[in-house]
Amino acid sequence: MTSTDPARANEPQTITAVTRRDIFTHLRRISRPWWGKMDEVTFLEGLYDLDRPPVGNSQLPTVRADIQQHRLNNEDLPDDWIFEDPRLELSHGPDKVLLTFLARMVHPEVAADVEEAMKDVEELNLLLAPDGWELRPHEFLSGRPVYRPARVPPRGPLVPLPLEDEDTGKLDLVLGQAFSLLDCAGEETPRDLLRTAVLTLRRDGGFFHPMPGDGWRADTYEAVLTVERELMPSFTPGVKEVVWRTLQSVLSQLGRIDVQDLVVVGDTRPLPNIPPDWRTQAVAPAAPIVRGFRLPFSTTEFDVTSGDFADLEIRGSQDSGGFHYLYDTRVRRMITDFVLDDRPRVATLCSVTIIKKDDTFTPRIKLWKKDKKAEDVSATQEVPETGTTRAVKALVDTGDVHENFWKVINFLQGCTGLSTPGSSLQLVAGDEAHLAELLTGQDRTTVLGAVRTAIGGGLTEEDIRLLRARNRIMIRVC
Repeated sequence: MTSTDPARANEPQTITAVTRRDIFTHLRRISRPWWGKMDEVTFLEGLYDLDRPPVGNSQLPTVRADIQQHRLNNEDLPDDWIFEDPRLELSHGPDKVLLTFLARMVHPEVAADVEEAMKDVEELNLLLAPDGWELRPHEFLSGRPVYRPARVPPRGPLVPLPLEDEDTGKLDLVLGQAFSLLDCAGEETPRDLLRTAVLTLRRDGGFFHPMPGDGWRADTYEAVLTVERELMPSFTPGVKEVVWRTLQSVLSQLGRIDVQDLVVVGDTRPLPNIPPDWRTQAVAPAAPIVRGFRLPFSTTEFDVTSGDFADLEIRGSQDSGGFHYLYDTRVRRMITDFVLDDRPRVATLCSVTIIKKDDTFTPRIKLWKKDKKAEDVSATQEVPETGTTRAVKALVDTGDVHENFWKVINFLQGCTGLSTPGSSLQLVAGDEAHLAELLTGQDRTTVLGAVRTAIGGGLTEEDIRLLRARNRIMIRVC
């Protein structure tokens, strides 16, 4: 039925079903009918061959007669019948069919009001942009633009306008756009830091505007990025600048030029659940108490020469996504740095940040020198959770090249005849460690029963024998 080139019928669709649904919803809401100043048949005969026989069981000789009978004589079809009629191919046909239909809707011969047509084009382009299309004027008729479809670079997730201060869902899409742009730019560290972040907008109290002579009269805002508290040290001035530059470009395109700055804050920790008899059930404190006051640990460091790696496990946020951290179960504190060498003036440390992707954990490594002298401090960093700062003499961050860094490590460990220090370690997440603790000390019958239940009862005595034999040749630290 369509008058489009048959060769286009096999072209893949780039305009998704989601976009088509949103376009049809918009067209149902506009005040004027889709056929504008024409009648329906005149509008459609400029796009379709209406004199072909209709498909199906229609008794009428042509499609034209079928439309006239049901729309003009019987009036048993609604105004939006065309959006779902398979003969018109608007909902499931080639992109060109839908785009040509939309261009005809805003043609000067159809849409008599030029301002109304321009507004429709603006709304349609906003809906088409994520799939890489827009309507552009290519000629003029009596001074009015005639539009045709054109390919454009996809513009990322759609954020409906206007973008208000309290639009939580829209702000999450804005953050997703910034995440996508950072990913395309190869900015892996700033990108990953946004994975678990939350974006809000708040007034800045007029800090940036108004200023004398600038003519600004509107309120100004700041973008507030709430992140997990353990990640605060990773938001260095350079990382924050990259995030803000990208986020500001997205907000500006959405009309929020009043957002003037980025503020990064740590999330608020939930209060622990305390039983009514906590005074009698309280365990020994994890931190020393002096004269009735609890003294918090002033370090998140782990000494590799004296510490036991078996005490470490991986813990994460409540949503179990994005960033995780190492936790020392013996002294009950977070671990951010491993002390490789400790000398009177300078210590060598390895800072590790754990990032969870899908079902695996990926470490980010920083090698740095701690300056123990009070003078000659090159730079400082804030230690998470303590409120104190540390003097940094030198720092090498492998975050931007972590994949290549681990390629080198894996190559060296896999070289035949090349001995690497240390033994294999197995680091488990908190839930797995708790399970191992519950099974410790249980008799053989109880443990085997639990394993059989977990795997569906398929564990035989032969399986147990093989597992015991395999265990003799494995070195494992759990």
